[in-house]
Amino acid sequence: MAITDAASLQYNNTMLTSSVNRIKNNHLSEQESAKLKEACRDFEALFIKQMLDTMRKTVNKSGMLDGGMAEDVFEDMLYDEYSKSMADGGSFGIAKLMYSEMAGIR
Repeated sequence: MAITDAASLQYNNTMLTSSVNRIKNNHLSEQESAKLKEACRDFEALFIKQMLDTMRKTVNKSGMLDGGMAEDVFEDMLYDEYSKSMADGGSFGIAKLMYSEMAGIR
């Protein structure tokens, strides 16, 4: 890793930390709270999607029913919807945990 990459990562980390601290120290308005909840839910959906994609890669596909590229695109969209549905259900609890931590709720 180049020095400029490390400096860039450090800068991004500092900016993220200061943003989180600002959120923690301030009471959130209703609109800000809703945006934060949505962002946390979106993050949880993205996390679940990555997990499902990794799991899907481990399944052996038979050569008999190869749908080609169209099947891959449809399957990716299907798993995207699965992940959103799972995140909305809140069964993983990642979004709730992130929201309570970032909003300073103890």
